[in-house]
Amino acid sequence: MNYHQPVLAPEIIKIFDPKAGQIYLDATLGHGGHSLEILKKGATLYALEADSDNQKIATERIANLNLSKNFHLLKGNFSHVYSLWQKNIKLPLDGLLADLGLSVNQQSGQNRGFSFNDSISLDMRLNPKTQKLTAEEIINTWDKNELYKIFTKYAQEKLAKPLIFEIIKARQIKPIKNGVELSKIINSYYQKKHYRSYHHPATKIFLALRIAVNHEFENLNKLLHASSKIVKSSGKVAIISFHSGEDRLVKHFIQENSYPSKKLLPEHQEIKKNPLSRSAVLRLYNLK
Repeated sequence: MNYHQPVLAPEIIKIFDPKAGQIYLDATLGHGGHSLEILKKGATLYALEADSDNQKIATERIANLNLSKNFHLLKGNFSHVYSLWQKNIKLPLDGLLADLGLSVNQQSGQNRGFSFNDSISLDMRLNPKTQKLTAEEIINTWDKNELYKIFTKYAQEKLAKPLIFEIIKARQIKPIKNGVELSKIINSYYQKKHYRSYHHPATKIFLALRIAVNHEFENLNKLLHASSKIVKSSGKVAIISFHSGEDRLVKHFIQENSYPSKKLLPEHQEIKKNPLSRSAVLRLYNLK
């Protein structure tokens, strides 16, 4: 199994310094990379995960390493973290972790819609069982003003207007059904204009769609505000973000509450080993 590599894991464990008798919450379980390291230290860990595939992958991985004793899976999105904490934990947490990136199977898998190379889907829902809105619906039915709003607000796409024109022109001929079709429309515009891009030209459009489909900014705000209610006064919160919009929300929340904090970035060695970590930003804040 090609497990997702956890970002900044040694740094987080050093900062948290988990011990037996302490309680931690991993709000984004994924493949369990960060959770495993906390469990190895003997702490009790609750972990939230909305994706049913990841729930299975992480639970089996933890069981195979005989670490299930102190592990408790909570199914759902971290936007409901406060109610889930009230129902299942009730005790103040020693630490809270959230890695806001997608796991590798979500990023590159077929029939999820997150990938430029997905020839089957343009879905992008983290939990299709509980969510209705898809990226396919947005791309094919939202008007130019609605598309412009999410492309600029969520992803700061400078070419939003001409790309929207290309998208609307294409969908009038036939519906855009998958990631490959959408990325080709954007790539074709870049080639026509002889534009160059450091990242894949469709990166920001896909990012904006994912944020809109999964209400990522709203959910992150809910998680941040819940952290001050569920983490003990001496506890620590670690949030790993992967784009400026998320990081800005975390930074502003910390500043508004005057929480002691620090910012960490992956070192060159980690980026070389795990290129997906290159855009990661870890902000750690202490409750007081």
